Amino acid sequence: MAERRARTRLSPELIIDAAFRVSERGGAQSLTFQAIGAELGAHPTALYRHFRDRDELMLALIDALHAEALDGAPEPSDDWAADLAEMARRTHRVFLRHPQVAQFSGVRTARRTNEFRKVDRVIGCMRRAGFTDVDAARYYRVFSDFVLAYAAQDAALAALDPRTREGDLTAWQVDYRILPEGRYPHIDAVSGVLPALDDPANFETALELILDALRARAERARP
Repeated sequence: MAERRARTRLSPELIIDAAFRVSERGGAQSLTFQAIGAELGAHPTALYRHFRDRDELMLALIDALHAEALDGAPEPSDDWAADLAEMARRTHRVFLRHPQVAQFSGVRTARRTNEFRKVDRVIGCMRRAGFTDVDAARYYRVFSDFVLAYAAQDAALAALDPRTREGDLTAWQVDYRILPEGRYPHIDAVSGVLPALDDPANFETALELILDALRARAERARP
């Protein structure tokens, strides 16, 4: 009887929310149907009525990240570059809120509604910039892959266990600053200003660089 009640109240949305909680509490390795079932007070087999396996669930979680990035996003404007920047920043923030799942998002294709919406939105920006459809498709690919890869990398750093992450962060503040000048002269020259791995300005700078390149190409593409 208890299992029957669990089956009737479960939904993909409830399972996805529980999966995020489980992963953020115990890491990506804890994301099992057994753990999610326990989180929901349901038998693990009840989850298979909604997701055939862990991979299908993972793709749904990735699409949920896209949904969160789109939630509350302003309507497309006349400034295509500002719209691209807005979507990039939203994606980056969402990935850092859910690092245990987001660290795997850079190389997976969710092939679901919210991913489709984001793809369509970015391609729309490229077309409004005046690019041909061929160039718009190519630049969409490069821009979106940059955003996903960078955001997933930052998420992977945030997902490390605290001791490992602290060691990596400290290396750039300590190890790199005491390298011998004679062997590594260029590192030594900038050692005092090397940005931290988790410095928010890193993503912003990379985003500005790619937008500058797109603006320059859009200008050249104009008749």
